[in-house]
Amino acid sequence: MDDRYVSVAEPLLGDEERDNIEHVLDTGRFLQGPFVEEFEDKWADFVGTEHAIAVSNGTTALQLCLNALGLEPGDEVIVPSLTFGSTATAVVHQACVPVFADIDRELYTLDHTDLERCLTDRTEAIIPVHLYGHPAEMDEIRAFADEHGLAVVEDAAQAHGAKYKGAQVGSIGDVGCFSFYATKNITTGEGGIITTDDDELAESLRLLRSHGMANRDEHIALGYNYRMSELNAAIGSPQVDRLTEFNRRRAEISERLFTELGDLEWLRPATVRDYVDHAYFWAPFEIDTDRIGMTGKEVWEALKQRGVETRHRYTMPLYEQPVFKQHCGFNSDFPWSANENDHQYDISLPNVEEVAGNTIGLPNHPGLDEEDVDYVVEVVRNFEP
Repeated sequence: MDDRYVSVAEPLLGDEERDNIEHVLDTGRFLQGPFVEEFEDKWADFVGTEHAIAVSNGTTALQLCLNALGLEPGDEVIVPSLTFGSTATAVVHQACVPVFADIDRELYTLDHTDLERCLTDRTEAIIPVHLYGHPAEMDEIRAFADEHGLAVVEDAAQAHGAKYKGAQVGSIGDVGCFSFYATKNITTGEGGIITTDDDELAESLRLLRSHGMANRDEHIALGYNYRMSELNAAIGSPQVDRLTEFNRRRAEISERLFTELGDLEWLRPATVRDYVDHAYFWAPFEIDTDRIGMTGKEVWEALKQRGVETRHRYTMPLYEQPVFKQHCGFNSDFPWSANENDHQYDISLPNVEEVAGNTIGLPNHPGLDEEDVDYVVEVVRNFEP
């Protein structure tokens, strides 16, 4: 083996992105200009929704949606227990209460069979996360939400271009939220966007992202400064045009890794349902720690030393994170003390606790060449403690 080092993620930028940045610098228009509008139009067209509202990042997209949907302090929102923290912290920032559901043992997404346990009279919304790029089971989640009058906020921060039974994620719930952080399938450097078919909701989202201002002098709602800059949109607009090809290459690499490493006793490829198009933000594998005799973190560190960087995140259930476990909200009690189900933070959910810390994502970004992929396969196949 050579001294190659294969990164797990890197943005791919071209001449058009650079030309657009120069145009913004030359014009001096940095906010809510033609590039933001163009980016929104392209993204709405790509996802297949009537509206796309660009915002500062994926976390603010989630919070803005909860606000626009009318959630009030103390309202409860069901979230999966394995995901990036902002899925739940956005709920708390809206003065609402995250209620943690278990995950599907095979897909790692929200377990729809656990929704009934999480439901109370204060439940107002569900945030399914399309984790690693695999869509959550949206038919069952949507049916449960409709039965109980709940809003569905799709967290598609890792699922650009993923489809569930032919429908683009972000078009299935009441709203969809995307992130364009530097490591995502496409990037704006930092940014997010919200998709919806609801005209009234879209109008409210546009108002709330810009200080709740109807015009330069009139604040009619308690809004935020959550706008996307022209610089970010100038990068993002040409990225949308390249997403389909980026995802094709991600799938090609990921499926090759699944095939060529799928017979290893200590490493199991993630399940991919045949009715989804996986976006492969990760090429996820689950480590059998007993067989390899190492923790997930130890495997991550050892592979990195051998020149293969991997993703290794979400190493504990969200309900074990100190911010939730120790009630580190706006004060020591808020908002959990108002929740009659406060005991839920002593829960132990079997699926997430079996998975957390034991997954890695192998390199699969579209900038890799075949020699890079060959090297990843070789290193992993020959890996020993």
